Amino acid sequence: MKKLIPFLLVFCTLVCLAGCRGSKEAPYDRSDYKQEYERLFRRNVFAQCENMGTFYATYCLARLDQKPHGEDPRYKVTFLRGPLKGKTVLTRRVITKTLPVDAGPLPKGMVVLRNFDNPRNAYDTEHLDRWHLAVVHDTTHADKGHIELEFPRDANDFMAARESIYLHNIRYVVKPEVKDIRVWL
Repeated sequence: MKKLIPFLLVFCTLVCLAGCRGSKEAPYDRSDYKQEYERLFRRNVFAQCENMGTFYATYCLARLDQKPHGEDPRYKVTFLRGPLKGKTVLTRRVITKTLPVDAGPLPKGMVVLRNFDNPRNAYDTEHLDRWHLAVVHDTTHADKGHIELEFPRDANDFMAARESIYLHNIRYVVKPEVKDIRVWL
């Protein structure tokens, strides 16, 4: 009997290990709303669709069909959302790369892209139609999830309209670099 006890312990241990090894966990799923939302912005660009040629122009999500080349410095884009949905246009005003605002620095005077609809839901893909350029004015409430932005209309608009915007509705403009249009003396 004494010889049987160690044998049973070893056998039970092997059975338990084999049983644990046989159970499989669910595969890792990467298709959540946040990743789909960011993937949409990474694959597409923002192109001007209203008030073209001005700082307060409206930008909409568009698919980049053709980059500029030697003879023609314009982008060929097809709008995915907004008032020109489905139309293909040639334009020079395209924002090719943006990043979400995170805990990184947002210095006063930095130009960012903000969602016009400003939905409370961070990943509300139904309200991705209209975006505007804005200038960071005040970040004292960034820890609460929102900052104050200015919306200048032209180079002489020193008292621009201001609005508090949720951080998840703001994106850094990476390419091309955009500067504040106002002329400071």
